[in-house]
Amino acid sequence: MKRRFVICILPLLICTTDFGQENYRGGIVYGPKAAFNISAPDGWILDNESGANQGMPCVLYRKGSSWSDAKTVMYAKIASTQYGDVDKFVAIAIKEMKDRHGLPKEKIESGKTRDGRSYFINEYPATKNYSQWERVAYVQLPKAVAYIVLSSQDEANYRKDSGALQQVLKTFVYLEPKSVPSGH
Repeated sequence: MKRRFVICILPLLICTTDFGQENYRGGIVYGPKAAFNISAPDGWILDNESGANQGMPCVLYRKGSSWSDAKTVMYAKIASTQYGDVDKFVAIAIKEMKDRHGLPKEKIESGKTRDGRSYFINEYPATKNYSQWERVAYVQLPKAVAYIVLSSQDEANYRKDSGALQQVLKTFVYLEPKSVPSGH
């Protein structure tokens, strides 16, 4: 019997714990070639609804704020199917963002996710053309690239909240695609 892989092709987030007024503590981000699980750091909320109309099905922000008014936010995604290699994805992203964001400080930090996958973080300081302070964590997955963006309205909040990105990475776990018998 021939087996094939079936994976959702639309970005989707399924949240799994802490139901109630605080949204969710953790969730699974699905992409066309991969999926991963993350959890919100202490004092943060993982929200699968507020960023959805902007193409961000997994957003995070501090408790007591919202996606629209938080001084610092994060979002998690899987790169388009045309990108399977993290270095190529980052090179193209830097090239496309250079005029607006300037050149980043590359690989300011690196480490391992909860399941032992290597990641690195680039920093994108604010410029005269782009007021946000950002850092982006990139994780190579089998045949895909995951990335998590932390974005702050100003440098003070960026410095205060930048450690939250590493806290999310400590919860990051890649999920293997499941093979399904053909005909299902």
